[in-house]
Amino acid sequence: MTAVVKGLRLRVTKTDACGLPLEGAANRLVTNGFIRFNLDPEMKARNDLEQANAAGEVCVSSSTPAERKWWNTEIQLCGVDPDLFALIAGSARVLDYEGKPVGFIDRALPETDSGVAFELWTGVGDDDGCPIPEDDSIFSATTSGPGWGYFLCMGKEFVLGGFPIEEAVTTFTLSGRTFNPKRWGRGPYNVAATDSSGTPGRLLVPAYDESAENHLVHFWTPVPPPPVTDGACELAVQSIFTGPPTYFGPSAAAIAPDQPACGGSGEGEGEGEGEGEGEGEGEG
Repeated sequence: MTAVVKGLRLRVTKTDACGLPLEGAANRLVTNGFIRFNLDPEMKARNDLEQANAAGEVCVSSSTPAERKWWNTEIQLCGVDPDLFALIAGSARVLDYEGKPVGFIDRALPETDSGVAFELWTGVGDDDGCPIPEDDSIFSATTSGPGWGYFLCMGKEFVLGGFPIEEAVTTFTLSGRTFNPKRWGRGPYNVAATDSSGTPGRLLVPAYDESAENHLVHFWTPVPPPPVTDGACELAVQSIFTGPPTYFGPSAAAIAPDQPACGGSGEGEGEGEGEGEGEGEGEG
């Protein structure tokens, strides 16, 4: 079992209401400016069905199991990032005289026509991911150390919670809920190992499993998280998945093409995720 320790990086990507990544000028952002990312299941309660006969004895007994409807999502942020608020909550940005975002305005109704994809990287326990070698093949391995925990979920309908202005650090909390990642496919980024050498690639299978009706994906990965970006960056999808290989389907790319260069603490995405040009095929 791998422990989940600390939240290291959060990537937010603009999607439609079904999880399709939307190409656009400011539709992705990577931050470490979050204090807490919390998920709580919203459950439909178990329903016990019982019928008594004329003598008051139970003659029919059955039940329907509890069912997870979605996960309530709460994100506590260190400060105000206008681009992040715009992506998550659909808040309009306040621009300065140079057209740079310097603030945001709230909205009466939450955004319901679109959503976002959250990708969260965590640390793992010190001893996790360090199996005892069985042969000398470990000397040729290109990856080492424990790796990272990776979480993926969609989110929508976010609203800003209350915040005090006082002699203390003010934090901001956005609350919403998850939804099925039906149109995310294997994603536009390289987040998983595709071979024993740890070559970064897309998800090995589409994020949504129809039989499970899942809202979350979690796994351990040797692929490092992307660097923090300086605000929101351009997201390319159909303009780089020109195929074959394609984004979806039997000819789907195993390795995502690099995203456009973006300002931040590292190179443009790719962002340390690999340098493939969409080579290889697999299920979309």
